[in-house]
Amino acid sequence: MPSRKKAKGKARKAAKEAAKAKADEGERQAVIANQRQVGPHEALMQRLNINATPLSCKHGYGLVALTPGDLKICQDVIRTFIAVFTSREDVMECFIEASTVTHEKYPDLHSSKLLLESLVSCLLSSGTQRVLDEGDNCPARLFAMLACYFDEWSNVKVRKTKATLNWTQIFEFNHADDHTLVKYLRKRIDCSCLDKKYKEVRCITKMGTCCNPSCSWPNQKVERSMMFSCTRCGDANYCSIECQRAAWKIHRGDCDNIVKLKAAFDSKQQERVI
Repeated sequence: MPSRKKAKGKARKAAKEAAKAKADEGERQAVIANQRQVGPHEALMQRLNINATPLSCKHGYGLVALTPGDLKICQDVIRTFIAVFTSREDVMECFIEASTVTHEKYPDLHSSKLLLESLVSCLLSSGTQRVLDEGDNCPARLFAMLACYFDEWSNVKVRKTKATLNWTQIFEFNHADDHTLVKYLRKRIDCSCLDKKYKEVRCITKMGTCCNPSCSWPNQKVERSMMFSCTRCGDANYCSIECQRAAWKIHRGDCDNIVKLKAAFDSKQQERVI
């Protein structure tokens, strides 16, 4: 027979566990109720936990000290892009609208190397944590796409190390396979948090997107090893010569513009060397 003292101890322990379970359930229900009240982009922001950084590792985020004002700018920019992406279907339209809004609200953002680096670092950190936390990598793809966009913008407009943004690379993150997604994030963070995940997904075939809108492959997705780039601009990717020819009327204007920009960029680079 257990002693009366031991019985009372077990009863107190059971009561504490029941109270904790009740409190946890109450908190969970409160979160669900709160997400029902806010708009879709705010619910996504809460799910992605953009305002918090991982307790164990920040994946490189926070290495550059930001003022509270600069930190707020980074968070507002991400909110703006997410709000637009949840209300539009066309990816290019999303970028144009979100870029216009953020540029008007924060005119110094697109010319500040520090802010752009911090913004990219925040997006990479959040995307990495989503891969580690969730089975669904859709939020991580959005973060990777935005990180790639702002990094490309910084290279072209601020660092001036490239002639044009590689829109093909940016857009491919919208539906990137897990191998491509995890490899990109893993190479950009300064920790080893994605090493184990990369070993799990590296057997997945890396896929690319054919730039011919009428490509016969499902969703224009093709094994990346089968693809080649436009020999003139180097930006548009195709699965076959037939698809490249079929898309030439659509691509020609962009191709000519990219070639001119790259020629002007190369000319400036040569002048600096001389």
